Amino acid sequence: MARIVLVSLLQGLASRFPVYSQTCLNTALANYGGRVWLPPQQSRDVDELRRGVGNRPLGILADLKAGWSPIDPTAGGDDAGRLALAQYDDELLGNLDMYWRIPAKINSPITDNLFELRREVVDEALGAKVTQAWQQGLETRLKALLVAAASGEEQLVFAEVECAYWLRCRLSDEAGIELVWPEMAG
Repeated sequence: MARIVLVSLLQGLASRFPVYSQTCLNTALANYGGRVWLPPQQSRDVDELRRGVGNRPLGILADLKAGWSPIDPTAGGDDAGRLALAQYDDELLGNLDMYWRIPAKINSPITDNLFELRREVVDEALGAKVTQAWQQGLETRLKALLVAAASGEEQLVFAEVECAYWLRCRLSDEAGIELVWPEMAG
């Protein structure tokens, strides 16, 4: 059975939630073995993880840029869908301010549920083209992880918190995969 540990990354939200420090991510990198997967975007946390990989095999996850919607409570405007998304983002950040007081809660079913709901609002607000691009990127990521898992290789996946729910859901449905929630201490 192939073991996959999936760790959520905050990237653009990292400065707002210092409880989930780079030290937490580096500890996960040190504590879990196997091939490391990182998103393609440049960010401080990803760059530091990339430097810490050392001689371990490194995979780059498919880009989600074409289907991406940044969390932005100020991005409303006249469009009702975009206004609803901005309102959801404002409420989401307020909820996360209260909930994400320890690192373990960032990698939790509640966080995944919040971001799955957010994605439904994004899909309604931004339409089929963005939704389709998002799905294609995620399917490409899943396929790469399953190909590596078919060889029995352990994997440590660092994925954006905005899409971690989707990967966890799909990976948990796969036979022969042991999906592990990371232990994150603060």
